[in-house]
Amino acid sequence: MAYFPEHYSKLTYPIATDSTEGLRNAQIGAIHSIASHFTIHDKEPAIVVMPTGAGKTAVLFLSAFVLRANRVLIITPSKLVRNQIAEGFENLGVLIRSGALPGDIDKPKVKEISEVLDNQDKWNALSEFDVIVSTPNSLPVNSWSVNPPKELFDLVLIDEAHHSPAHTWNSILKHFQDAKKVLFTATPFRRDRKEIKGSF
Repeated sequence: MAYFPEHYSKLTYPIATDSTEGLRNAQIGAIHSIASHFTIHDKEPAIVVMPTGAGKTAVLFLSAFVLRANRVLIITPSKLVRNQIAEGFENLGVLIRSGALPGDIDKPKVKEISEVLDNQDKWNALSEFDVIVSTPNSLPVNSWSVNPPKELFDLVLIDEAHHSPAHTWNSILKHFQDAKKVLFTATPFRRDRKEIKGSF
C-alpha cells in the first residue's frame, strides 16, 4: 500500500488553544474544504487562498494524507522554497508538533529535484518516492526527449499558484491531467489578469 493511504488513519485534527499547540481554524477550514471539493469535483483544481502566515504549508502537507495520494508532485517557485518544503515533508515536523500526526510515524520518501529531468531514466526513477518537490524549470514535460508517464502522480500541489498560468507551470498541470490538483496562494489575482483555473 502507498504511504499516504497507509497512514491516513493516524491523522487527527487537534484545535490550537492559548495553552496547547494544534491546528488553527484557518488550517482546519482549508483542509476540510479541500476534502469536500474532491467529493464533487474530481478533475477540477481546487484553489486554496490563505494569507501569508496562516499555516499554508501545513495544509499542503495535510492534503496528501486527506486525499490518500499514491504519489505527490509539489511545484514551488524557487530553490529556497523547494528545499524548505522537501525538508518539511521529510520530517513532518509541523504536523507532528501540532499533534495532527504521532511522533513515531514512519516518514515518507521525499525526492528534491535539483537538476533537469531531461531523460526517461530520470523520470522512471521517481516511482521509488512518495513525494517529489521541484521547480517548474526542472520538469520539461513538453520536451521531445522525454515522455513522463501521465499516471506517475495522482496529486499535484502548486505552491504560490498565482504563477500557474505561466507556460512552464501550465504545461505540467495539463500533462498530468488525471491527477487531483490543489493550488495554494495568498494572492489569487494577477496584474496581467490571466486566470488561475480552478474552484476557490
